[in-house]
Amino acid sequence: MQKLFYVMCFVVALALVSMLLPYPVLSNQVNLTRKQVFEINNHFETELQNNANQTPKILDLDWHYINSILPLQSEFEIVDLTFEESFFVQRTGGTNHADVEIKNIANAEIINHICPNFSWERRPVLVVLNDNTFLPASLCIYPHGFSENKVLNGHICLHFKNSKTHGTNKIDGKHQMTIKDAENLGKNYIKNLENK
Repeated sequence: MQKLFYVMCFVVALALVSMLLPYPVLSNQVNLTRKQVFEINNHFETELQNNANQTPKILDLDWHYINSILPLQSEFEIVDLTFEESFFVQRTGGTNHADVEIKNIANAEIINHICPNFSWERRPVLVVLNDNTFLPASLCIYPHGFSENKVLNGHICLHFKNSKTHGTNKIDGKHQMTIKDAENLGKNYIKNLENK
């Protein structure tokens, strides 16, 4: 009976603390700046997406936040900055970084043109959130592991700032350098978009 009393006291105390300190106060989410919150929220606003007055921008966000922005089963466009060609993928897995798959033959042909001999080489890319908002990333076009479809017989790995490999559970320095390259190359890419 005494144990039950202590458990009840603990539950009541926890309830009081949670009322005084709601989850966001205890969460890592408060590390986002007001500007980042504004930009993340706006990328979902359809009335802003076609606004010709918007300046294209590359968001500098950690994987922790991107993991929520690109949930499992989401589909999005990737721009290869070497060839300036784009293709569509779907996120099918990954916790330390995004495992993505090509969903159709047309996009597989673009991948084959970009990287005819599949490779673990890190490629600087931009993920398109909308016409004016991009995320810098590093892509390895080497299909491997589980695949929900047989277009490429495997998923490919998409890394973002401070993401980790699944095998080592550590940040990969080469991916991080490639992400910085993507941010620099991406600035020229979006300048060209503005001039079109």
